[in-house]
Amino acid sequence: MRIENILGVLQSSPVFMTISRGFYFTFLSAFTWAVTIVILRIILQSGENVYNVLFWTALLTLPYWLFTAFQSKDEIKKLTRKDYSILLWMAGISAVGVKLTEILALKYSPAINYAFLIRMVIIFTVIFAAIFLKEKITNKKIFLAVVLLVGAYLLTTSGKTLALTLGDTFTLIQAALIALGNNVLGKMATNRMSSNVSAAGSVILGFLPNVLIALAFTSLQLPVNFWLILLLSVGYIFLTQFRFTAYKHASASFVTMVFSFTPVFVALMAIPLLGETMTSVQILGGILIILAGVMVEKLKI
Repeated sequence: MRIENILGVLQSSPVFMTISRGFYFTFLSAFTWAVTIVILRIILQSGENVYNVLFWTALLTLPYWLFTAFQSKDEIKKLTRKDYSILLWMAGISAVGVKLTEILALKYSPAINYAFLIRMVIIFTVIFAAIFLKEKITNKKIFLAVVLLVGAYLLTTSGKTLALTLGDTFTLIQAALIALGNNVLGKMATNRMSSNVSAAGSVILGFLPNVLIALAFTSLQLPVNFWLILLLSVGYIFLTQFRFTAYKHASASFVTMVFSFTPVFVALMAIPLLGETMTSVQILGGILIILAGVMVEKLKI
């Protein structure tokens, strides 16, 4: 059964009949992203190299997206030079820019700083979407963005004061590149072509850069746990499919705001699976994120 068939079954459920498709697919994206984050953390704790994971997941997901592209060959034949330009920029920024700044950010920015500052992607997306997609910046949007950031701050830092460093600049650059390469260009792509072609194009065009980055930072090895790597790869396929379908049905600002559910899901999953705990301050942060995320749907941001 293909992903589209699974989505059709899920959408027919009465539970999802009262919410917008944009919220539905973004919620699924946020949840799937959280699942892949937890799986990745388990893989890394088992002794796997992060760049080895990058190589194998890129390799294992490629056949699915090649098959998707083949099934959409008639649509692909009609793509214009501008369409290909959007896909190339999206793949380049996401595969090269985001990955390289992430390496520098994780190396030079304290972990607690990184966990919060990366959520500045919300602000960058709102700004870039206003510039490139003509999305309006409203008082409601600003208010909800602030509430989401306050919630993210409490959830990721447990209310501790951040000591900003020069290394945090890389985190902010990465957040800006995610906003531009993933959210804004992703929305641009789905405005001009189907979500399947947008997703397949970004993954296929980003395959070689991802492999080159992986090989530049590590020597190729067989996975420590192949089945977990395979499970992670399947998760990435679902995540990409859900994310681009969300772009098709919602604004870039809407998608990035609802994506704030992800750290809440991660925190909840980490309790039974990774033995982690949550403080009362973190719980408050999670509640703020959930409330703001629901309001994004109610107010149709």
